[in-house]
This record gives sequence, structure tokens and C-alpha cells, in this order.
Amino acid sequence: MHFGNPEFFIALILIPLIFFGLYFSRRKKRKLLETFASTEMQEKLILNRSTIAETITNFLLIVIIILLIIAAARPQWGKKLQIIEEKSLDIVVATDVSSSMLAEDLKPNRIQRAKNAFSSFIDQLQGDRVGLVIFSGDAFVQCPLTNDYSALKMFASIVDVGIIPKEGTNLPEAIQTSISLFPEYAKNKVLILITDGENLQGNIEQEIKVAKSENVIIYTIGVGTQNGAPIPIRNAQTGEKSYVKDADGNIVLSQLDATTLSKIARETHGGFFQVSAGEGEIRQIFNEINLMEKEKLAQHRYTRYKEQYKYFVFLAFALFIIMQMIFLRKIGLKG
Repeated sequence: MHFGNPEFFIALILIPLIFFGLYFSRRKKRKLLETFASTEMQEKLILNRSTIAETITNFLLIVIIILLIIAAARPQWGKKLQIIEEKSLDIVVATDVSSSMLAEDLKPNRIQRAKNAFSSFIDQLQGDRVGLVIFSGDAFVQCPLTNDYSALKMFASIVDVGIIPKEGTNLPEAIQTSISLFPEYAKNKVLILITDGENLQGNIEQEIKVAKSENVIIYTIGVGTQNGAPIPIRNAQTGEKSYVKDADGNIVLSQLDATTLSKIARETHGGFFQVSAGEGEIRQIFNEINLMEKEKLAQHRYTRYKEQYKYFVFLAFALFIIMQMIFLRKIGLKG
């Protein structure tokens, strides 16, 4: 026999205390009766007074407590085979690290809000494999598909604007690099694109077609506002802040391109969301992808002992009923 919670057996040290408690309680009751009435008078006043019945009920009480302690320790015997299948969905998150992500129309800035969205998304996952791609003018794999969420968060923590030397925003390159991470056999492939959507390079239409042919579902999360904001630049030596300007000396406003992001999501059967303070979009994306069919990665077989505590609980209950019947029939007062 095995026990799932053997530490509960420490409660057995209470049994001697209960035994002596019942014994001294019985002696005290006798002394009190002797104070008020003689033995003959007690026999006349008390109907069916039975020392044996009282002893039996006390004994049953102790046995019931022992049985309940054993049940709490989870006795186990007999074996059963349990098969657990490990299933997973492959998800790639592509995060924009171009200079426009420094815009402060979302506080503290777009890049920090993008990192917060990624972290919140990871916190809700259980077992799914996730990869991380970063992009600006080029796209690079920051972390391949993994279910090691601690490692993912570590890689995400060092993501920042300027980590990729080539400037610009190349959405087609981001989509292409992300698709390369998915295994060919996967039925459902999910790409989450976190960006302000200002595509400056490549043929986005072509990559949308490729994504559709590869059965990649793309969710786009727009980081920024359609009113836009200037892109700050800080002097590395003085810390002085200025803003990006065009050839004519005018301050450039970076705006959220909701039209492009909506198109990408719509044509790949995903969804477009704008990042919000409450991060409701993260929960909605999670709920949708959680309904998708997952791939079986592995099958694990475990031999487990069967839980048998119910027999001890049933026996304790039966003894409790018997104890009550004895008490009601043998102990009573004359009317």
C-alpha cells in the first residue's frame, strides 16, 4: 500500500490524547453523579444506563478518527495506466524595432508598449511554442520556437530600437522571416505582428499571398495613434532631445497605418487590434487562438496507483451511524 499524503499520519499523536480525554471525562462525570446521588438513586433516575454502551461508543469514536486520518493520507493500491498527450500550437511574434517605435503618442513610448503586449501574451500561454522575430529594415530571429517562456522573456527584455542597424520598416521581410520558423507539417500557424504599420519597403501584397498559401493566420496589433507623433532623437553626449525632420526641415509625424494592418489581418483570416491600456486585445487574441487545433508533440505514459481513500471514509461514516444508534438506544433519562 502507498500513501499520497503520508504526512497526515502525524495526526495519530492525537489519539492517545483523545483516549485519555474521554477516560478522565468519564471519571469526572461519575464523581459529579456521586456528589448528588447514591448508586441506588442513580440506577432509578437513569434509564438503561449501560457502561458497556458508553465504552463501545468511545471506542468507535476513536476508530472513526483513525479511519479519517488514514483517508486524509490518501491510501493507494492497484495500478492504472494514464496516457497524457502533449499538444502545442506554434506562434511567432514579430515586433517592430524601427525608429518610429520611439514615438510617444503612447506612454512611455511605442516600443515599451509593444514589449508589454508581448510579455502579457506570454503570461497567458500554457505549453504552446512561441518564437520571436524583430524587424526594422531587416528582420532577424531573436528566439526560435520554444515553450521556455522564461528564456523568451529574457530575449524580449533586450529588444529595443536600434538593435538592427538597417533603418526602415520592412513588413514583408518580417512576415517572410516569421514564416520560415514554422514547421511544414503544422496545421495551424499563427503570426502576431506588433507594429505601427508604416511599411516603407518590399512588396506586402506578395507576402500576404505567401502567408495565405502557407496557411498562416496573421493577427496585427497596431502600436500608435492615427493622429501620430514626432520621432524623438537624443544626443548621446548631451542627452538633448530633438525630432526627426524631413528634407525641408519639417518635423516628421509617425502615424499608425491601420489600413495596411487591417488588410493583412483580414486577408489571412486573423484580426486587427490597437494596443490599449487594459490590454483587452491580448486576451481576445489568446481566446481565439486557444480554440485552434493543436499539434500532438509527444505522448507520455504513466503508471499511477489508484486512490482508495473512499473506502475508509465510507467505513467511518457507517461506524458513526452505528455509534449514534447505540447512544440513542442505551443512554437516556426517565421521564
